Amino acid sequence: MPPHFARVSIDNVDIFMHGEAEQWIQENTYGRYAVVTCAVRQGNKLISKVYAGFEDPAEATYFTLGFLSKQKKFWS
Repeated sequence: MPPHFARVSIDNVDIFMHGEAEQWIQENTYGRYAVVTCAVRQGNKLISKVYAGFEDPAEATYFTLGFLSKQKKFWS
């Protein structure tokens, strides 16, 4: 993912909904995006994190409000 993309974590979304998240992005946004899994070091451990990244920060906000806010696990 390019460093200038606005990142949104989708770790709180059920793993089976990641495909639906990408489909929502394709259907509802127009700019460039990426969905990536990154390894992040936390202490002595490597943790896998999943992010959706958007070139246009407004689309990151739209994704957060339009898709993530409707996911049960997002707010749990």
